[in-house]
Amino acid sequence: MSDPTGPAPASSRMGATSARGIALLVGAVVLGIVLLKATDPPEPLADAAEGPVQEATTTAPPTTGGPADDSTTSSSSSSSTTEAAEDARPLVLVANAANQAGVAGRLTPTVEEADFDVAPPANATVDVATSTVYFAPGFEEAAADVAELFDPHPATAPLPDPPPVAPGDLADANVILVAGSDLAG
Repeated sequence: MSDPTGPAPASSRMGATSARGIALLVGAVVLGIVLLKATDPPEPLADAAEGPVQEATTTAPPTTGGPADDSTTSSSSSSSTTEAAEDARPLVLVANAANQAGVAGRLTPTVEEADFDVAPPANATVDVATSTVYFAPGFEEAAADVAELFDPHPATAPLPDPPPVAPGDLADANVILVAGSDLAG
């Protein structure tokens, strides 16, 4: 005769242990989600969620046709990308597409010396033989000014989608010099 109050078979104990483990795991995940939603995001994320708050300060454009002066970049939204570009100072990114180490780092000082704001040099997503200066809408003139800094003068073109650099390297640049092997020498 079997004792009904005796130990349970091993298979039912394992099932109870597994169910308890799953319940604890689900509870931990739910608790984690609740805690994440209950806490404030880090300061940079909180600022980004609120949208731009900086007021634009502009000055008259230069009459020499060179790079813009030291006006503050506009962060306010505009009804036209051309109007936004007129208020914004060009930010130039030099991207290495020459399949040679250090090309973007060697060309960036040339852009800086011409009084452009520059982003840290980056690598392009593809290698090219002929350099191109890409521009965001409204930054055509700045792209032409950057192209004039180099010999041979790179062509200018609207910024393609997707951009020629990794999204993490864009740094909000609105003019991108993709330096090919023609400028690597």
